[in-house]
Amino acid sequence: MLMLRLFMFLLCLFLTVNVGYSEDIFELGEIVVTSEKEDVAKATTVSEITEKDIKERGCKNIAEALDMIPGVDVRLTGKSQMEVYIRGFVQDDVKILIDGVPAYETYYRYIDLSQFPVDSIAKIKVIKGASSVLYGSNTMGGVINIITKKGSKKPSFFAKAGFGDYNTRHYAIGHGWMVKNINYFFTYAYQESDGFRLSHDFDKDDPYVGINSPYEEDGGKRDLSDYRKNAFNAKVGYDTENIKTYISFDYHTTERGIPTEYHRYWRFTDWKQWHLNLVSEQKLFNKSLKLKERIYYVDHTDKLTSYKDKDENIIWGKWFDKSQYDDYSIGGEFQVHYKTKDINLFKVGFSYVFDQHRQREFNKRKRGRLVHPGWTDWNEYETATYSLGVEDEIYLGRFTIIGGFSYDWYDPKKSAEVKPGDNIETINPQIGIVFRATDSLSFHSSAGKKTRFPHMKELYSEHAGGNPDLDPQKTYAFEVGMTKLFNFQGWRSNFNLSLFYNKVKDLIQRVDLPNGEPQYQNVGEAKIYGLESVLSLRKGGFWSEVYYTYLCAWDEDKDRELEERPRHK
Repeated sequence: MLMLRLFMFLLCLFLTVNVGYSEDIFELGEIVVTSEKEDVAKATTVSEITEKDIKERGCKNIAEALDMIPGVDVRLTGKSQMEVYIRGFVQDDVKILIDGVPAYETYYRYIDLSQFPVDSIAKIKVIKGASSVLYGSNTMGGVINIITKKGSKKPSFFAKAGFGDYNTRHYAIGHGWMVKNINYFFTYAYQESDGFRLSHDFDKDDPYVGINSPYEEDGGKRDLSDYRKNAFNAKVGYDTENIKTYISFDYHTTERGIPTEYHRYWRFTDWKQWHLNLVSEQKLFNKSLKLKERIYYVDHTDKLTSYKDKDENIIWGKWFDKSQYDDYSIGGEFQVHYKTKDINLFKVGFSYVFDQHRQREFNKRKRGRLVHPGWTDWNEYETATYSLGVEDEIYLGRFTIIGGFSYDWYDPKKSAEVKPGDNIETINPQIGIVFRATDSLSFHSSAGKKTRFPHMKELYSEHAGGNPDLDPQKTYAFEVGMTKLFNFQGWRSNFNLSLFYNKVKDLIQRVDLPNGEPQYQNVGEAKIYGLESVLSLRKGGFWSEVYYTYLCAWDEDKDRELEERPRHK
């Protein structure tokens, strides 16, 4: 077995080195293209991690790659999922896109980014603070856009393999090319593991996490930490200088255990998510006018099973023995960009998304008491979200002034148990200034209002305490910063500093009612402030980057820090 793995490793290394990586970035996966003259992204902080960064740092999935970005914190949650925080905002408050397509489960509005390998990723962009209004609604905490590869003019092929303890394996292959005006790229990745090892000094007699605790953990391999993952990405398009049209397809499957506490064991016996994306862009009138259209479909299904013991005997669950989700989203966007020489760039964008969630449960329980034997009927929930954004960039010598607003509308259409809540309408203005003092020194500032609409779970969940009368969360975001480039005796360096402040209102939090039942309510306000600093150094083949983030996330209602937000990183 060892010789076989060594042979496969050498074969994959040979293929990778001799054929090489020459893929390009899929620009149509961008919402705002920073490579063109669109300064709206420069009025706030944008961090990027490239394919080269991912490769050099040995990241296996998107969550690991994001953990290397300043102001971003990634942690393992109770369901063995990786949750991302941006400047103290939880992942619920962040918009996550794959090639511009929103990626989430419609009920939780959450996606586990550890499910997505990095083999097809060209770069990951994280937009913090007051992002462009063209990103639409639900960007209160920022935007993460995961942009995949496309083929290049030279044919490329790669194959790689990785191995670890507990039968951990990772295989991936990919191929892309651009033949005349036809561009295509394909990747496939497979990951498998029997689990991960706990630390050598783990104490199985620990009363909180040991064998006699609710976790029932005896050390060694973490119980139910195994997984099997498949990922496939395909992209085909017609690509010219003025017209680009692509269709892309992403498909992900997972079967994995979920270690948790209180004598409950869970397993996703079937987890699938796939995206179909058709996007087109046309440049007209000597490229002064740009039109961009996108339509997409996202499908998600999963089956969650509850176990009583580690041998996976189905005996009982706290809420159910089995749960099944069947979700889909369908949406689209249309953008118009009009450029007046080098004086002005005017943009209008409209987006729409319809979400449906269906769920049913087997042997449904309430407080441990069986209330419905067998499968329940499917419960259906539906919402629609509309967003209209208007943005203008005015170039005045060394100054760029960016102003705009978005009109966002949330329509809860259908709920299984209760009457859907009322429509929610918000207007979110923002302004930004970029000042290029010299060719090597620039300053930026931005201010804006952002809104996060309630999720289906917060509105309708029977177990968690849904409340259809919730208001949206709002934040007023402010930022100032600078960028300085140095070149001293062959050393090239880049220093970035940003100060940020967010005033958050109508926080959605779960509280206990007088009868002991939980309910989501708008109960608090918070302030989140801090700084980010990044220093990078390059000389020849040497490269180094050091960053520091200070964060204070304060719950003003409870007069204490918000939990799980590290002050220093």
